[in-house]
Amino acid sequence: MTAKKKITMLPKSIIPRQSLQAEVVSRLRDEIIEGVWEPGARLQERRMCERYGISRSPLREAYHVLAIEGLLELLPSRGAVVTAPTKEDSMQHYTLSKALEILGLELACDNATEDELDNIEFLHRKMQRLCEKKDLPGLLKINNEIHRAIVCASGNIPLIHTHLIIARHIIRIQNLNGAIEHSTEDAFAQHEAFMAPFLKRDKAKAVSAFKKHLSTVGNNLQQRLDTAFYVD
Repeated sequence: MTAKKKITMLPKSIIPRQSLQAEVVSRLRDEIIEGVWEPGARLQERRMCERYGISRSPLREAYHVLAIEGLLELLPSRGAVVTAPTKEDSMQHYTLSKALEILGLELACDNATEDELDNIEFLHRKMQRLCEKKDLPGLLKINNEIHRAIVCASGNIPLIHTHLIIARHIIRIQNLNGAIEHSTEDAFAQHEAFMAPFLKRDKAKAVSAFKKHLSTVGNNLQQRLDTAFYVD
């Protein structure tokens, strides 16, 4: 009599419900920030469930999270609608972002590790190559990466988390409008002005030059606020 071969059952590896919700939140958030869903777009539950291959429950939970973050508005008669940035909201986000990034740079001068400084310098040189190619979309992206890397090098966890939320709103505005035509040489020169002292941990000179750069960021934002999708 032939003995039956014993089948070894693998242990269950069930995806926690929280992991699914977090993935839905992350994916939908990224799509809104990247401009996949334009301001005013209605996100129909049936359509979104089919898109992500999920049930309504995790989708609705994601809607509530993104409504708290200001990316969605939940309306009784229309459901989830992508918010339209207002000029006032956009400038308020910029004002807070500017304050957070200045503080982040100050702390990074004291707290950044040598590896973090090396990475920031690497991004800076990458920015230089993009400037030489006059790659405006690439330049915009690397600029945001550098600002984020500096804040992360501050070592201040609450600051890092708060900056991430605020920066998303600024990046969303940039993505909705695209790159603004300007001199790539001037853009890199501004970065070089604060990056050189920053990499030497010269806080006073770095902060002074960084504030000038952030003023340019604010001026560019003002130009973006004249486009049609904004609400007065």
